[in-house]
Amino acid sequence: MSTRRALCIAAVAALTACLDNRLEPLPLQIGIQASRLTAAPGDTINFLVSAQGGSLIGVEMDYADGSTDSFATSGARTATITFRHAYLTTGTFQVDAKVTDGDAGSKNATIQVTVN
Repeated sequence: MSTRRALCIAAVAALTACLDNRLEPLPLQIGIQASRLTAAPGDTINFLVSAQGGSLIGVEMDYADGSTDSFATSGARTATITFRHAYLTTGTFQVDAKVTDGDAGSKNATIQVTVN
């Protein structure tokens, strides 16, 4: 075998190894934190959502007052997003964050806030 042919075979093998070196997906997880758990009507609450997975598609928020929000994550493995929301009425609200992953499906996290 010629030296040139051997180098070409080695180069193809190296390229194939690089292409096959895909990162393993992270376990699908989501967490949510609120800047405050009690607020007055009109006060803004910041919700920090952290997620990880194999190929995150997006995060959806349901603020439990008829309002929702979403953020596209474009296939990322990790995401940290801050959502901001102000409640106009009093009450206790079960806020739901849902992450959707192209590999592992979806997972939810909730937190309760009180507006008085």
